[in-house]
Amino acid sequence: MRRQLVLASLTILLLATPAVAQEALDTQFFPVVARGAGLAGTMWVTDLVITNPMDTTIAVGVQFFPANQDNQFNPFFPDQFELGPGETVIAEDVLQLVFGYEEDIKGVLVVMADPNYLLGNPEGTVICAVTRTYNVGSSAGTFGQTVPSLLVNTNVGWASSFITGVRNDADFRSNLGIANTSPFGGIKVHFRIMDRHGTELTVGSKNIKIASMNQWSFAQLGVGVVEGPISVELWLDPSSMSAEPCEEAIPSAFVAYVSKVDNVTGDAEFLSAAALEPYYCGVNPQE
Repeated sequence: MRRQLVLASLTILLLATPAVAQEALDTQFFPVVARGAGLAGTMWVTDLVITNPMDTTIAVGVQFFPANQDNQFNPFFPDQFELGPGETVIAEDVLQLVFGYEEDIKGVLVVMADPNYLLGNPEGTVICAVTRTYNVGSSAGTFGQTVPSLLVNTNVGWASSFITGVRNDADFRSNLGIANTSPFGGIKVHFRIMDRHGTELTVGSKNIKIASMNQWSFAQLGVGVVEGPISVELWLDPSSMSAEPCEEAIPSAFVAYVSKVDNVTGDAEFLSAAALEPYYCGVNPQE
């Protein structure tokens, strides 16, 4: 029997759309935003852009959850603002502008328009949003990467997630990031990194704190220079899985990505992990 669609993390309806696409949902989950010093006096910052596609004014709330620490979700969203019908806004350097951070911080950003939390919003409210994390201060201009919301590829443990297109050689270096979408408990996520032939380069696991994330260079994970493309497999530890993900409003889950950086230009690509069975109960019923 097919299970009914349920609300995912923070009561979000997850739609089966491509991971690279922007999402039109009532909540957006960005697995990494950052502000910190770069080389030669440069600075890494994140911009946030939000569009209201509705024909009415809505309220939008934002929350930031720092990396590598247990965080607490605030259902009252103390940081919020209004968007008029069809309005688009940009929060440049959002971690400094909205949250007051000056440097050396990264973490998860949640953008919310769900009427269960933003009580004046009409039922069916959705927003579109995207972030860009980039380096400023160079005379050559800015360089960085666009980071979309990744809720469509939430992994609740039914199957593995995979990332392809990864490089870690003379031309590129890579970093693996994992984010915990649950505000209730920490999770354990396993990873396996493989070369072009499927040969295992390293295998391990990481504990991700409540509503948080972390990121590691491939060197930190034990992967050196590798000729050719690399793939990454990730899966949720059985001890971290919810008993019945489709019957819980906010099951234990993760999203993951690789940030691949050009060693010459410093430019980066964002590669999101694709869940073989993403959290969309109407499409992937579990018997």
